[in-house]
Amino acid sequence: MVELFDNDETGYLKWVQANPQGFIANVGRAGRVPQYPMVHAATHGSMSSPKIGNFTTGDYVKFCCTDLDALEQYSQTKFGRLLTRCSQCM
Repeated sequence: MVELFDNDETGYLKWVQANPQGFIANVGRAGRVPQYPMVHAATHGSMSSPKIGNFTTGDYVKFCCTDLDALEQYSQTKFGRLLTRCSQCM
C-alpha cells in the first residue's frame, strides 16, 4: 500500500524507521523538477537525516511503500511517468 505523507513529519519519520526495506518517492510541490518523482531507498540518509528536516512540510511530499513495483505503478497512474531512480542509493 502506498502511503502519502504531506505536512506529517512525525508520521513520515515513523514510517521510515519502521520500514528500512521500503522506498520513498520524493515529489516537489511545485511540479517543476523533471526528474520527479524520484525514488530512494528508505535507508538513504537524505530521506531522514535530522540535519535536513522539513521532509513533508517544505517543498516536498513523500509517497512511501515497501513494494517498489506498487510505487512505480502509483507513479504512472498519479503522475503519468516512471520513477527516476536515485543515482546514489538505487
